[in-house]
Amino acid sequence: MKDQAWKNFERRVAKVTGGERIPVNGRQELDIKHPYLGIECKHRKSLPNWLFTDAWNQAVKGSEGKDLIPTLVVGERGTTQTFAILKLEALVELLAMAIDDDYTPNKDSLIL
Repeated sequence: MKDQAWKNFERRVAKVTGGERIPVNGRQELDIKHPYLGIECKHRKSLPNWLFTDAWNQAVKGSEGKDLIPTLVVGERGTTQTFAILKLEALVELLAMAIDDDYTPNKDSLIL
């Protein structure tokens, strides 16, 4: 039986973050076990175009050539919650820099 796309997505997220995918078996916990991040994965056929194409591309274009990490911050009218969206690899690298004083980004780093 072929694995479902969402399982492969969870495996990919676990690999990138250095976490461990928790098999479903009626789980009431997060999708990925990780020492610093509470990772819940959602894999969809498509994401909102205005957010993940238009707004994201604006963040990328505005960050180019400035050694900035493209970050999209969204919030909903009437609430105080805000959410930051950035590439998963950039988040992992930022976390590595924050917890390891000896961390040095490599030449392909997203954080320079």
